[in-house]
Amino acid sequence: MRQVGPYLEQRLNALRDLPLVGDVRGSHFMMCTEYVANKETREVLADGVNIGKRISNHCEARGLIVRPLAHLNIMSPPLVMTEAEVDELIAGLSAGIKAAADDLVREGHRID
Repeated sequence: MRQVGPYLEQRLNALRDLPLVGDVRGSHFMMCTEYVANKETREVLADGVNIGKRISNHCEARGLIVRPLAHLNIMSPPLVMTEAEVDELIAGLSAGIKAAADDLVREGHRID
């Protein structure tokens, strides 16, 4: 846990480069990603977009469960998680974020 927790933090923080990811918060095995419409102003998407749930749905379709809460996704994986499992989590979350961003663009939402 002492080695994998920081690894999870490091890998999640790399997601900041993706569209929509405005912040990554937490420590070790209690982490969350925050989604924004505009990274510079940190403006969140309208409530009706339901971005946390959209991303959660895309992740679940890929076998990953993340907890949606408004414009956040919360993760509290098992304390026995391995680095390989962290990599799997990151791959699923990244794919879910990208798929949701693609949906929003197709629907005419602006993502800066």
